[in-house]
Amino acid sequence: MIVHRDPRWFPALFWTFLVLATAFVVWRTAVVDWTVWYGPVAWSIELFGVLTSICFMLTLRRAASAAPRTVDEIVATVDILIPTANEPPLVLEPTVIGAMRVRGVRDVLVLDDGDRAEVREMAARHGARYVARTTNEGAKAGNLNNGLRFTDAEFVITLDADHIPLPEFAERTIGYFDDPRVGFVQSPQSFYNQESFTFRGDRGWHEQGMFYGGIQPTKNYTNSAIYTGTSAMLRRAAIDSAGGFAPDTPTEDIHTSLRIHARGWKSIYLGEPLAYGLEVENLREYYRTRRRWAAGSLRLLFRHPDSPLRVRGLTGWQRLNYFSAMVTHLQGPIRVLYLLAPLAALITGVAPVTGPYSRYGFAFLAFTVVSVWIVVIFGRGHYHLLHSEAFGVADTVPMISALRALAGNDRTFGVTVKRTDRTSSNSLKNTYRLYALASLAVLTLAAARLIQGEHVAIAAWAGAFLALSTGYALTFLISMERYERAPGAPWYATLTPAELYDAVVARGASARLVTA
Repeated sequence: MIVHRDPRWFPALFWTFLVLATAFVVWRTAVVDWTVWYGPVAWSIELFGVLTSICFMLTLRRAASAAPRTVDEIVATVDILIPTANEPPLVLEPTVIGAMRVRGVRDVLVLDDGDRAEVREMAARHGARYVARTTNEGAKAGNLNNGLRFTDAEFVITLDADHIPLPEFAERTIGYFDDPRVGFVQSPQSFYNQESFTFRGDRGWHEQGMFYGGIQPTKNYTNSAIYTGTSAMLRRAAIDSAGGFAPDTPTEDIHTSLRIHARGWKSIYLGEPLAYGLEVENLREYYRTRRRWAAGSLRLLFRHPDSPLRVRGLTGWQRLNYFSAMVTHLQGPIRVLYLLAPLAALITGVAPVTGPYSRYGFAFLAFTVVSVWIVVIFGRGHYHLLHSEAFGVADTVPMISALRALAGNDRTFGVTVKRTDRTSSNSLKNTYRLYALASLAVLTLAAARLIQGEHVAIAAWAGAFLALSTGYALTFLISMERYERAPGAPWYATLTPAELYDAVVARGASARLVTA
């Protein structure tokens, strides 16, 4: 591993933040007003924020990259598994074409949960093996496990049905398996439809850019890189030792990754795009995907024996990394409580703390600003202050909906629909609008209290915080409206599967030139 050279003051900045966080927690605990219900509520959500910030900083302290290990000849057996459920051939065929052209691969297995004649014919036409099953038990993980029965390859590459691999995929990844302890090599999820609303600006900022560009490289340093379900090569022995792909949570990728790590295997994150897929194209699919991630992560964290809180075999750093990745999905309900506590204080005129509210307001906002600033610094250029926070607000709705996974047996399996139009139902958009309106209403109440000269300190500091929250919510909604009303079809709409494959390979070559 090549450890990144950060500025020498990075460690000092972290320890300074840790001292400030400790001081804030001690002081904040001392001034809780236990006589009003929202006093301990405000205290709890602020402590949650401090806890997640510390976990985040700990996991981001050091980053490392895998040294290049490209090989010219592949002597081991490598097969590609492509699970598919309801993706149309128009989406699936470019992936099959690309998989058949990956150098060094023995077999390509198209794993169909639908037993569709048109997919069978397409796979045969391109020389791929077609494996169907009559049940969708275990969803994607179950489909992959079924596929494992039909291959004895030493290594497998997993690709989502829409992720088109580059020809050098196997050559760029298999060299790392010279270390017999390496269980999988993960590359970033990259996308060729940068017209999606999840991209912003001329520089191609992406909603998942912080994870793949800022977080995954830091997990290399602690052997905690996460398998994300596609664009990865895995050692068959590692999969078998983990009991196969984990079929009992909606997030089979991070669950499988955790099991492999718990069995003592190493992971490597290779920060080089080796496949390009379709990003979600409307708000409905964004909501469904993020809800599934949240539901699966929370269920795994709190209700499954493999929870990083209690599973055996993980190192301390791995346990912290998985905990941090999963607990972040509680931020949805936390954001709602951040609205309710100021609202209650504005209505009653009673602050959630004892002592001067102006002192608390200054301390809270100062600590919030410092926390965000340090996240920006440790994000190493991948965290965008406006866009990252706006999508954080957008995740509030699916995260709240995902809480049902904790209350019952909601496993929330589902497949993201590809090649859709840009618009979504008004009912879903109205849910997002309702959140923005609620934030705006509380902000308006704070402004009214200031104008009337009532509860001035509470109104001033609550208004300052709510102005940021409202701004982020409106930023997301306005950009979404513009996206839905944008004219024209995407650039790939009229391409044949073969033409799309050629275009993606050309884009991959261009991306490598830019990186170099």
